[in-house]
Amino acid sequence: MREDDAELLKVAGTILVVEDEVLIRLVIAEYLRDCGYRVIEAVHADEALLVLRKSECEIDVVFTDIEMPGSMDGFALAQWVRTNAPAIDVILAGSVNRAVQAASDLCDQQDHVPKPYDPQIVHDRIRRLLASRGSRKRDLQSALEQAHTDGARLS
Repeated sequence: MREDDAELLKVAGTILVVEDEVLIRLVIAEYLRDCGYRVIEAVHADEALLVLRKSECEIDVVFTDIEMPGSMDGFALAQWVRTNAPAIDVILAGSVNRAVQAASDLCDQQDHVPKPYDPQIVHDRIRRLLASRGSRKRDLQSALEQAHTDGARLS
């Protein structure tokens, strides 16, 4: 096992793939499963919202197409996630010219993937997001432990 593979096993999480084109969705979902992620698939943003609203589904990353049918597109879904579930990272995928600017407004600058995309690029972006999330959690845990220790000294 390569060092990168060992790192992935530490940060593997749950990915919600939102894509209306069935063949594209099946390929990327299967690839991500092969990489060790738990993958939940949604055909459009309305279906994704049903998944996101379920408390028993702990989603780490939403990987969504920009253009799809339904009451909202990928931009609106990303905005909903940002407002209602800010702990979930979002990666937008699309070929729309306005995608780069909109994606940078809704996500980190590196979280837009142009279509057609290479599944390995998607995997690398997800792995980076989850790894940074892990370090943010460790930093928070250290701060909480330090505050608890400081509080115990004051008592």
